[in-house]
Amino acid sequence: MGDVALTVPVIRGMLEENPNISITFVTRPFFAPFFEGIPRLQLYFPDLKGRHKGFGGLFRLFLDLRKEGRFQTVIDLHNVLRTKLVRRYFRATGTPVYYIDKGRKEKNDLLKTKQINQLKHSSERYCDVFREAGFDVQMAQLPAISPSAQAKETVQKYLKKQKLPDKTLKIGFAPFATHETKIWGLENARQLIHLIAEKYPAQFYLFGGGKEETEKLKELATGNSHITLVAGKMKLSEEIALIARMDMMLSMDSSNMHIAALAGTKTVSIWGATHPAFGFYALGQPTEYSLQTPVEELDCRPCSVFGNKPCIHETIKCMEMLTPNIVLRRMEQLNLLKPH
Repeated sequence: MGDVALTVPVIRGMLEENPNISITFVTRPFFAPFFEGIPRLQLYFPDLKGRHKGFGGLFRLFLDLRKEGRFQTVIDLHNVLRTKLVRRYFRATGTPVYYIDKGRKEKNDLLKTKQINQLKHSSERYCDVFREAGFDVQMAQLPAISPSAQAKETVQKYLKKQKLPDKTLKIGFAPFATHETKIWGLENARQLIHLIAEKYPAQFYLFGGGKEETEKLKELATGNSHITLVAGKMKLSEEIALIARMDMMLSMDSSNMHIAALAGTKTVSIWGATHPAFGFYALGQPTEYSLQTPVEELDCRPCSVFGNKPCIHETIKCMEMLTPNIVLRRMEQLNLLKPH
């Protein structure tokens, strides 16, 4: 989800810089709200579990896409097995094809040496593909993700219904991520919420995905009037609209981090096994908003590009060292705990 979200400022920028072109963007239906209101953009939803499943299905996808029009160029922003096959079909019929360089060697070198040098952001790598294809492109200004009018109205009514006191700080909190080594932990989340609520008038909104995550967040919210469970109760379009209304979003290295940053919300991110230097940091946010155990204090960091490798310690040590008190202190130093 995060990878798809990061294409949005690039697609917007591409269409703004090139008023005579249109783009057909192949993605999943679930991600459609990211692209709300972008002119000259058509979304195409492949049926990856039916008509377009498997090798034969990918060839049918190629044929179906050709029916959409005569494409001047094919851009592969994913560069995985599925997209490689589809782009080869296009290339075989004479369509120019360009694909992303994900910088795997640079990332692996950083991982081995632990020499922290900021690598190119993923969204900038997307821009590079279009430039290689001969197009002028600059990323669109943030916020790049614009909620629909209907989602905004729904969220406006939702917040009005809560009747929060004036100057209440609205904090979005997404304490989960795809991999365990990128998750700070629910107990840390519980303690941080308690520490902030003791000192500041704040309402917390819990975001997450999937049944298991939602159940855990429900447990965290139960009995706490200053915590609102959002996970499992809203459409993605409405979640985006709500995130855009937050005073601040607190997230792991996850898709919610990218959504918040692209929606123009102050985004504080907590990093464990991974590192912002790989190029996945929250776009447009100050580097100080990425909270992490310094590499100098734990020389095994970063231990993974994506967080999908097991920790060498019995516990996720880099997350354990980043205590709720440390996070609160950093947020106060950054003057983040004040409502708009």
